[in-house]
Amino acid sequence: MPFVAMPALAEEARYLHACLFARPVDPVTIARYEAAHREFGWEKASSPVTAAVVARRLDAEAVEFALRRRGAGQELTRKMLMLCYFAEARSEYLGEFVNLRRSRARACAALLTATLRSMWKLGKGAYLIRRHGLV
Repeated sequence: MPFVAMPALAEEARYLHACLFARPVDPVTIARYEAAHREFGWEKASSPVTAAVVARRLDAEAVEFALRRRGAGQELTRKMLMLCYFAEARSEYLGEFVNLRRSRARACAALLTATLRSMWKLGKGAYLIRRHGLV
């Protein structure tokens, strides 16, 4: 894989958060992301896969899903899960994790949409991995 400049943790947090949620990341989440990296000793440069995803602005969700199906990309998965954990604890994100309206039809439609979206993301992720030589 060709050399990719390593992004700063704040930039990495902003980009991965944008891939997961349809809102800008707040400074508290960025600070927690950086603190978690210090706590776990992850201050060194990100893996080439994570750095390439952020630097090339690839669909991180699709790449992570396809890599996870192959048993690879554990660092990208951990970083995205970490952002989800930080968001899940905040009241502003409640609607992202909990269905606030009861409706059987809406639930069935959401399940069908999620299934189709997952199939699309898996295919897109596999394409991006091949196209950008991530594995």
